[in-house]
Amino acid sequence: MASVNTPGPRSEFVMNAIQETSKGDVPLVAVYGATSFDLFHVGESVRTAFESRSDLVSHLSDLAEETRREFMERGLFSGLSPVQNSVEYRFEDEGDYAVLQVYCGGRGMLLFVEDDEPAEPLVKTASHLLGGM
Repeated sequence: MASVNTPGPRSEFVMNAIQETSKGDVPLVAVYGATSFDLFHVGESVRTAFESRSDLVSHLSDLAEETRREFMERGLFSGLSPVQNSVEYRFEDEGDYAVLQVYCGGRGMLLFVEDDEPAEPLVKTASHLLGGM
């Protein structure tokens, strides 16, 4: 498993893997670790939903921090679905899109997807990209 202090996966590699796995549109892909937060893709539908880039980054930072905090406080994600012992994920409908958060070994990936997108294949791809499975 990759250390959270080493560079994360490359943008092109992540985007190719996510696009090959998803059945629908994935208008946002972001990867975060202990000290970094990288936006790999922001689609037009996401851009127009926020007034500015700083509003979007703030919203995503809040989601990432909430995920990290919950992991630290509980040691596990209460109510989340394990795919493998070291991988946790949450899939929540946010109205215009669903938010898929995958956490694996200190790194996380945020994906905005269509609400009927099957989560399991994307969770497996994300965890592989993050250094899990």
